[in-house]
Amino acid sequence: MPYDVCIVGGGVVGLSSAYFLAKLGLSVNIIEKDSIGSHASGFAYGSLSPLGEAGHAEDILPELEIARMGMDIHALFAEELVENTGIQTDHRFRPALDLIFTEGEVVNAKEQVEWRTDEKGYKVEWLTREEALKTIPHISKEILGAVYTEGVADVEPYKLMLALTQGCELLGVDINHGNVVNVGREGSDIQIKTESGVTTCKNVVLAMGPWMGGTSDWLGFNVPIKPLKGQIIRLNAPNVEINCSVGWKGNYACTKPDGLLWAGTTEEDVGFNDIPTPSGRDQVIEALDKMIPNLDEATLVQHTACLRPLPLDGKIILGPISTDQNIFLATGTGRKGILLGPAMGNIISQLITGQKLEVDITSFSPNRFN
Repeated sequence: MPYDVCIVGGGVVGLSSAYFLAKLGLSVNIIEKDSIGSHASGFAYGSLSPLGEAGHAEDILPELEIARMGMDIHALFAEELVENTGIQTDHRFRPALDLIFTEGEVVNAKEQVEWRTDEKGYKVEWLTREEALKTIPHISKEILGAVYTEGVADVEPYKLMLALTQGCELLGVDINHGNVVNVGREGSDIQIKTESGVTTCKNVVLAMGPWMGGTSDWLGFNVPIKPLKGQIIRLNAPNVEINCSVGWKGNYACTKPDGLLWAGTTEEDVGFNDIPTPSGRDQVIEALDKMIPNLDEATLVQHTACLRPLPLDGKIILGPISTDQNIFLATGTGRKGILLGPAMGNIISQLITGQKLEVDITSFSPNRFN
């Protein structure tokens, strides 16, 4: 018997899709070419901020409704997955502090405060230099002020991947490993061909992150997406605890529950090269030093890099393709995969089972490129 749904890709989008579909009683198979959580989903920073990450409000506004849904689902996961699997995902609410260094940044920051204040469930305010330093004494004294936000959160991405994987398996999801080489229709079913065999299903979800561009040849359908490399470091920083996410111009730093100071990130257009580099490390450290100086005693514990899926127009790609209503694409989260992924998985489950969608996804249709 064919599976109800086959999902290609075992990152946060693929696992979330499988989880919600299996909860609805569908038979689901995941095919992942590498190990689960071995790419961006397992190596991300894990910020959960529907109001924008590290001062980049414009990056989140197109997907704001989906981001809100993502926050709700993460709260659900924090209880449900932990109860069912015993794996702590380190989900926690903690404030964010976006630092402002120039007069030009002040104008943009106060605009952010204005629109963020209208969002229910969040406390947003402008802090003077003195107020910001009182909140986090370790930040730079060169700032002109900061935007303070409560109601945002974070999670440990790799632990989330482990919990989702076990959650899926408990619901009966089959997880297999293989390199998919083609997807095509065979009568009323869809066949997914790997290097070692064929899997048959009624619906397929392609959630392959930055590798989605290769599906264009299979589908005869344009999927304009490319990898965006990001590098993150983790430091042991004695006597420096940053109990909120400090951000500036897309850079960020925060002391996580593991006791380490996490900092990132780069945005590199270097193809599929996901190797951590000294130059990437130095770029992150330079930005970190501007935000939080006097880290001379800190030591580098871990340095990772991953590839994030960046669509041509910067917006997520979500929904069925026009040439086959049983083939669904779910990708293009950029830097926001951990936040948006669970919501995208939930929406995929609603699409496949014919439920009424909770949000309008018209502008995210894959068909906008074709």
